[in-house]
Amino acid sequence: MDAQPTRRTPEDTRRQIIDMAIEIAADQGAMGVTLDAVVARLPFSKGALLHHFPNKLALLEGVIDHLASEMTAAVLAEAARDPNPYGRNARAYLRTIVYEPATERDFSIGRAVLAACAIQPSLTPRWRAAMGALAVDDPDDPAGKDDALMLRLIADGLWMSDLFGTHEVSPEQRKALLSLLTPGSLLTDAYGESAE
Repeated sequence: MDAQPTRRTPEDTRRQIIDMAIEIAADQGAMGVTLDAVVARLPFSKGALLHHFPNKLALLEGVIDHLASEMTAAVLAEAARDPNPYGRNARAYLRTIVYEPATERDFSIGRAVLAACAIQPSLTPRWRAAMGALAVDDPDDPAGKDDALMLRLIADGLWMSDLFGTHEVSPEQRKALLSLLTPGSLLTDAYGESAE
Protein backbone atom coordinates (compact mmCIF):
# COMPACT_ATOMS: atom_id res chain seq x y z
CA MET A 1 0.00 0.00 0.00
CA ASP A 2 1.43 3.38 -1.00
CA ALA A 3 1.71 6.04 1.64
CA GLN A 4 -0.60 8.95 1.10
CA PRO A 5 1.15 12.26 0.50
CA THR A 6 1.08 14.54 3.49
CA ARG A 7 -1.43 17.30 3.02
CA ARG A 8 -0.18 20.77 3.65
CA THR A 9 -2.23 22.67 6.22
CA PRO A 10 -3.08 26.34 5.72
CA GLU A 11 -0.66 27.16 8.53
CA ASP A 12 2.10 25.18 6.76
CA THR A 13 1.45 27.15 3.57
CA ARG A 14 1.46 30.45 5.44
CA ARG A 15 4.73 29.53 7.16
CA GLN A 16 6.36 28.54 3.84
CA ILE A 17 5.37 31.88 2.35
CA ILE A 18 6.80 33.81 5.31
CA ASP A 19 10.00 31.75 5.31
CA MET A 20 10.47 32.43 1.60
CA ALA A 21 9.84 36.15 2.07
CA ILE A 22 12.47 36.19 4.82
CA GLU A 23 14.89 34.32 2.56
CA ILE A 24 14.34 36.85 -0.23
CA ALA A 25 14.75 39.74 2.22
CA ALA A 26 18.04 38.26 3.41
CA ASP A 27 19.27 37.84 -0.17
CA GLN A 28 17.89 40.97 -1.84
CA GLY A 29 16.68 43.33 0.88
CA ALA A 30 13.15 44.49 1.61
CA MET A 31 12.61 45.85 -1.90
CA GLY A 32 13.14 42.35 -3.32
CA VAL A 33 10.19 40.98 -1.39
CA THR A 34 7.32 41.00 -3.86
CA LEU A 35 4.40 38.64 -4.22
CA ASP A 36 5.70 37.53 -7.61
CA ALA A 37 9.21 36.88 -6.27
CA VAL A 38 7.84 34.78 -3.41
CA VAL A 39 5.45 32.71 -5.51
CA ALA A 40 8.14 32.10 -8.15
CA ARG A 41 10.14 30.19 -5.54
CA LEU A 42 7.28 28.17 -4.08
CA PRO A 43 5.47 25.07 -5.34
CA PHE A 44 1.99 26.55 -5.31
CA SER A 45 -0.08 29.13 -7.13
CA LYS A 46 -0.26 32.86 -6.68
CA GLY A 47 -3.87 32.30 -5.62
CA ALA A 48 -2.65 30.32 -2.60
CA LEU A 49 -0.31 33.15 -1.69
CA LEU A 50 -3.05 35.76 -2.14
CA HIS A 51 -5.37 33.72 0.08
CA HIS A 52 -2.96 34.30 2.98
CA PHE A 53 -1.44 37.63 1.97
CA PRO A 54 -3.58 39.73 -0.37
CA ASN A 55 -0.83 42.32 -0.92
CA LYS A 56 2.81 43.10 -0.18
CA LEU A 57 1.96 45.03 2.99
CA ALA A 58 0.11 42.04 4.42
CA LEU A 59 3.10 39.84 3.60
CA LEU A 60 5.54 42.25 5.27
CA GLU A 61 3.25 42.40 8.31
CA GLY A 62 3.36 38.60 8.45
CA VAL A 63 7.16 38.66 8.27
CA ILE A 64 7.45 41.29 11.03
CA ASP A 65 5.00 39.39 13.25
CA HIS A 66 6.88 36.13 12.69
CA LEU A 67 10.30 37.63 13.46
CA ALA A 68 8.93 39.42 16.53
CA SER A 69 7.41 36.14 17.71
CA GLU A 70 10.75 34.35 17.29
CA MET A 71 12.55 37.12 19.19
CA THR A 72 9.97 37.04 21.96
CA ALA A 73 10.30 33.26 22.29
CA ALA A 74 14.10 33.50 22.49
CA VAL A 75 13.99 36.20 25.19
CA LEU A 76 11.36 34.36 27.24
CA ALA A 77 13.33 31.10 27.01
CA GLU A 78 16.41 32.94 28.26
CA ALA A 79 14.39 34.60 31.04
CA ALA A 80 13.06 31.22 32.18
CA ARG A 81 16.64 30.15 32.99
CA ASP A 82 17.24 33.16 35.26
CA PRO A 83 16.40 32.51 38.94
CA ASN A 84 16.30 36.20 39.92
CA PRO A 85 12.97 37.82 39.05
CA TYR A 86 14.32 41.37 39.48
CA GLY A 87 15.24 42.57 36.00
CA ARG A 88 14.92 39.07 34.53
CA ASN A 89 13.43 40.15 31.20
CA ALA A 90 15.95 42.96 30.70
CA ARG A 91 18.87 40.61 31.34
CA ALA A 92 17.32 38.03 29.02
CA TYR A 93 16.90 40.68 26.31
CA LEU A 94 20.53 41.72 26.73
CA ARG A 95 21.77 38.12 26.63
CA THR A 96 19.68 37.31 23.58
CA ILE A 97 20.69 40.41 21.63
CA VAL A 98 24.31 40.76 22.68
CA TYR A 99 25.58 37.30 23.45
CA GLU A 100 23.84 35.18 20.84
CA PRO A 101 26.24 34.79 17.92
CA ALA A 102 24.61 36.40 14.91
CA THR A 103 25.33 35.32 11.37
CA GLU A 104 25.63 37.52 8.29
CA ARG A 105 22.21 36.16 7.29
CA ASP A 106 20.78 37.40 10.61
CA PHE A 107 22.22 40.83 9.89
CA SER A 108 20.83 40.79 6.34
CA ILE A 109 17.38 40.00 7.72
CA GLY A 110 17.76 42.74 10.34
CA ARG A 111 18.72 45.30 7.70
CA ALA A 112 15.77 44.20 5.55
CA VAL A 113 13.38 44.61 8.49
CA LEU A 114 14.71 48.10 9.18
CA ALA A 115 14.38 49.00 5.52
CA ALA A 116 10.83 47.62 5.41
CA CYS A 117 9.89 49.74 8.43
CA ALA A 118 11.47 52.81 6.81
CA ILE A 119 9.61 52.22 3.55
CA GLN A 120 6.34 51.31 5.28
CA PRO A 121 6.19 53.08 8.68
CA SER A 122 2.94 51.29 9.58
CA LEU A 123 5.08 48.18 10.23
CA THR A 124 7.01 49.79 13.10
CA PRO A 125 4.23 49.63 15.72
CA ARG A 126 4.02 45.86 15.26
CA TRP A 127 7.65 45.41 16.29
CA ARG A 128 7.37 48.05 19.02
CA ALA A 129 4.36 46.27 20.56
CA ALA A 130 6.15 42.92 20.66
CA MET A 131 9.31 44.37 22.19
CA GLY A 132 7.27 46.50 24.59
CA ALA A 133 5.58 43.38 25.93
CA LEU A 134 9.05 42.14 26.91
CA ALA A 135 9.75 45.33 28.85
CA VAL A 136 7.71 44.25 31.87
CA ASP A 137 10.21 44.28 34.73
CA ASP A 138 9.31 45.26 38.28
CA PRO A 139 6.58 47.76 37.36
CA ASP A 140 6.34 48.97 40.99
CA ASP A 141 10.03 49.93 41.17
CA PRO A 142 10.80 53.09 39.14
CA ALA A 143 14.57 52.63 39.61
CA GLY A 144 14.29 49.06 38.33
CA LYS A 145 12.43 50.29 35.27
CA ASP A 146 15.22 52.77 34.56
CA ASP A 147 17.89 50.07 34.93
CA ALA A 148 15.93 47.75 32.65
CA LEU A 149 15.57 50.49 30.03
CA MET A 150 19.30 51.17 30.23
CA LEU A 151 20.10 47.52 29.53
CA ARG A 152 17.71 47.40 26.60
CA LEU A 153 19.19 50.57 25.09
CA ILE A 154 22.72 49.18 25.47
CA ALA A 155 21.64 45.94 23.80
CA ASP A 156 19.92 47.84 20.98
CA GLY A 157 22.96 50.08 20.47
CA LEU A 158 25.33 47.13 20.26
CA TRP A 159 22.94 45.34 17.91
CA MET A 160 22.73 48.36 15.60
CA SER A 161 26.52 48.69 15.63
CA ASP A 162 26.85 45.00 14.77
CA LEU A 163 24.14 45.25 12.13
CA PHE A 164 25.81 48.08 10.24
CA GLY A 165 29.41 47.34 11.19
CA THR A 166 29.70 50.80 12.73
CA HIS A 167 32.23 49.71 15.34
CA GLU A 168 34.18 46.49 15.42
CA VAL A 169 33.69 45.18 18.94
CA SER A 170 35.72 42.13 19.85
CA PRO A 171 34.33 39.62 22.34
CA GLU A 172 36.82 40.94 24.91
CA GLN A 173 35.77 44.55 24.31
CA ARG A 174 32.11 43.57 24.49
CA LYS A 175 32.67 41.87 27.83
CA ALA A 176 34.65 44.84 29.17
CA LEU A 177 32.02 47.30 27.98
CA LEU A 178 29.24 45.37 29.65
CA SER A 179 31.24 45.01 32.86
CA LEU A 180 31.19 48.82 33.16
CA LEU A 181 27.70 48.30 34.49
CA THR A 182 28.65 47.85 38.10
CA PRO A 183 27.83 44.82 40.27
CA GLY A 184 24.43 45.26 41.80
CA SER A 185 22.94 46.42 38.54
CA LEU A 186 20.51 44.33 36.59
CA LEU A 187 23.51 42.58 35.05
CA THR A 188 24.10 40.83 38.35
CA ASP A 189 22.10 37.65 38.79
CA ALA A 190 20.71 36.16 41.99
CA TYR A 191 24.11 34.71 42.86
CA GLY A 192 25.97 38.02 42.56
CA GLU A 193 27.71 36.86 39.40
CA SER A 194 27.85 38.59 36.06
CA ALA A 195 24.81 37.61 34.02
CA GLU A 196 26.72 36.70 30.87
